[in-house]
Amino acid sequence: MSEIAAAVLGVSVITGGSAAWAQQGNGAGNAGGNAGAAAGNGAGNGAGAAAPGANAGSAGAAGAGVSGAPGSNTGSAGEGAANGPAATNSPNAGTAPTNATGVTGANGAAPGLAGDNTTQGATGSTITGVKGTTWDLRKTIAAAFESSSDLQIARRNVEIDQKRANQAADAGKPNIEGRASATKFDQATKVAIGGSAPVQVLGTHTETLELGISQRIDLTGQIKAATDQATLQKLSDQFQVQRIRNDRSLRADTIYYNLLRAQHQLQVAQANLATALEQQRIAQQMNAQQVGQKVDVLRANTQVANAQTELRRAQNNAGIARTNFNDLVGQPANTEIVLDDLTGVTVGGPAGTTATEATPVEETPLFASPTAEVTSIDIAKDLQEAYDRRPEVLAQQVNVQVAEKGIKLAHAGLEPELRLNASGDYYPTTSFQTPRQRTAAITASITLPLYDGGLTRDRVSEAKLRTENAKTTLESLKSDVSLDINQAYLNLTTAASQIDNANTALQQAVKTRDLALLRYRGGVALYLEVTDAQAALQAAENNQINAVYDYQVAQAQYRHALGLADGGLTQ
Repeated sequence: MSEIAAAVLGVSVITGGSAAWAQQGNGAGNAGGNAGAAAGNGAGNGAGAAAPGANAGSAGAAGAGVSGAPGSNTGSAGEGAANGPAATNSPNAGTAPTNATGVTGANGAAPGLAGDNTTQGATGSTITGVKGTTWDLRKTIAAAFESSSDLQIARRNVEIDQKRANQAADAGKPNIEGRASATKFDQATKVAIGGSAPVQVLGTHTETLELGISQRIDLTGQIKAATDQATLQKLSDQFQVQRIRNDRSLRADTIYYNLLRAQHQLQVAQANLATALEQQRIAQQMNAQQVGQKVDVLRANTQVANAQTELRRAQNNAGIARTNFNDLVGQPANTEIVLDDLTGVTVGGPAGTTATEATPVEETPLFASPTAEVTSIDIAKDLQEAYDRRPEVLAQQVNVQVAEKGIKLAHAGLEPELRLNASGDYYPTTSFQTPRQRTAAITASITLPLYDGGLTRDRVSEAKLRTENAKTTLESLKSDVSLDINQAYLNLTTAASQIDNANTALQQAVKTRDLALLRYRGGVALYLEVTDAQAALQAAENNQINAVYDYQVAQAQYRHALGLADGGLTQ
């Protein structure tokens, strides 16, 4: 990692100096202390402007006060205005902010805010950084599951299916019911036959207690079919839960890596601004010494303005990515976040140093090429396994069985029904009509539907059509799975190959930028060569960042296509 990259990443915090940095605005540098601005120009009023990491400077009052990038190890030595990021561990380094703007620092700094220990510049302001929680991918996926309303609903649907299966099975269980009645008459009922004395056949009151048991006999298998259908629907919805988990996992992967991408691109923008400000200082210095041209100063001013615009855009993108992440895991939108990162994502060489002073490009750790890993994939084998693993396919296979059970259930309207009933009655008060206190009876009844106006026939036809639709949907899903896997594989191989190209281009761009700066300082090159080289370096850095995280997202998409995209977490 280069010095400017280390400065932006905030690898360590050095205290004990007098330099302090504001995030934005124009910072004024005075002889007694070093103040700069991360996004503006400062006027040097001291003995001179110190070059990065140096202990003395040579520029006069026109020197540009520039940034110690937020979250950096920066500071400057010397007596005048601070100019440019100082080398890490400089003997006179100023106190750096602990939290970088939109940066995941190795010191655990939270992205998105300038660090504490910041001092107001000419128009800047003091901003205190907030340290956030560290997240890795596994933790992110687990939180995404917990915050998903779709997943909660899908799990409840599985519980509902179980209740429906229980209801269907309950139709084959005995039903027991009890009844009680009491009647009060105005007077007793008496009957006289053939002039004989009246006989009381019913008293002034009567009571009845009845207990009945009814059992439906599953003569044609309708109860079993309904129970099986509900159980299969539960299984289908369980696969839907897994599908939602996989989709949620892919979303978590994408948002996680896009936040890292945005944070690194913010680092690039910060480093580019710091470099532009340093190059502006050099152009002003050479023009003051009548070595450079006025047009070089104007170009440098334009370069700084463009870098400031790019920085604001990168800050906005990082803020949006952070908001998306917080929404994913169910946190307040502005919660600060620190993510575990990949190794090998590199911000370019240090600003303001010669090529000989810079860390050799060959020693810069870059993201390892995944080409060999990707080319070893057996796409045919993965495709076959995906048919047996993708929850959408498994759910639809079950849906076909559910539809087939529906055909059986549709025949119920014209199938016989057998019921057994047993009942017992108790009459506390006997009478002529109920001379026995206890009676019992067993009844068997069978119902044979003969004609229902064609209702059952139409229901059966409908069920058969639904079954055909379910089978057609299954075949279509298998075709979609094949297409998904092939497209995801092509995207993966393309993303893998782009990493090699991006790494090579970045190495060359660092060398070119350092050489152009060295040539300009030596008076053998135009300043246009420097600005072109710096623009090419910024593009190469962003391309390398995009290549690395495009590959990570492509990997997640391929796992999703195979039905493996739940981050390895159990349900």
